[in-house]
Amino acid sequence: MSTQKRHTAAGPIKLDLSVSNGRINVHVNPAAAHTTVTVHTAADEGLVADAVNDTKFTEHGDKLSVSVPDDMAGGIGGTNVVQVGGSTFSFGGGVVNTGTMTGMTISDGDIWIGGQHIVSNGQVIAQQGTKVGGATGTITVDVVLPAASSLTVSTKNAETTVRGDLEVLRFDARNGSLQAGGVKILEAETHNGSVLVDTVDEELEASTHNGSITIGAYNGRRGSARTHNGGVTISATPAASGRLAARTHNGTIQVRGAGHLNLKTSTHNGRVW
Repeated sequence: MSTQKRHTAAGPIKLDLSVSNGRINVHVNPAAAHTTVTVHTAADEGLVADAVNDTKFTEHGDKLSVSVPDDMAGGIGGTNVVQVGGSTFSFGGGVVNTGTMTGMTISDGDIWIGGQHIVSNGQVIAQQGTKVGGATGTITVDVVLPAASSLTVSTKNAETTVRGDLEVLRFDARNGSLQAGGVKILEAETHNGSVLVDTVDEELEASTHNGSITIGAYNGRRGSARTHNGGVTISATPAASGRLAARTHNGTIQVRGAGHLNLKTSTHNGRVW
């Protein structure tokens, strides 16, 4: 059993995709005449299946917005109890009592138990009396785009992979990495995650807090890459021009082929090659 929702739109498109958790797979197919977005999960019931069923598709001209509800969201307040297997996790007044730490992940004020997001930014988001079972399912978004399309992704924790070339790629994530092929314009920001893009042809604006930034071939005229904890690796080509800036706080900077550019680099605890 599974749950699925699909939408098709004509021609090259500007796709705005919002999904909190799961995985995003994008294929830019030059032979495709239509955009196809498929949101699916192996679960046939529960919060994840409900999120798939409640996904909204909105078209306006050459723009398509896809909004997948947060499959981990719930109420706040009172004492919340989460049961995982034989262990009980209770939350109240900021105190977390656990029978075991197995299956629990704590990061930056967020807590996941058994794959479920229980605490977000220090606030309990699990519903009163929530019980976390075993097979909860994961949301996957599969996208096929015609050539000359653009993509905007907003996510909390979804990993994103793009195969093929886009006009514009905008990526905003809290805990999620981006791997993409070729883009003319790249704008990427992630707190915990890496950015790996094969080719940037015009403009580059990428930043991470904990994660690396790698650009395989930079042909642009204006570029900036910043990371706090992570490295920056950029290979500029003879087609590149203008200014290129690379900055890290704790990390190594490697910029190749940039002798003809207005290059600015800086690192606090790291090396510049």
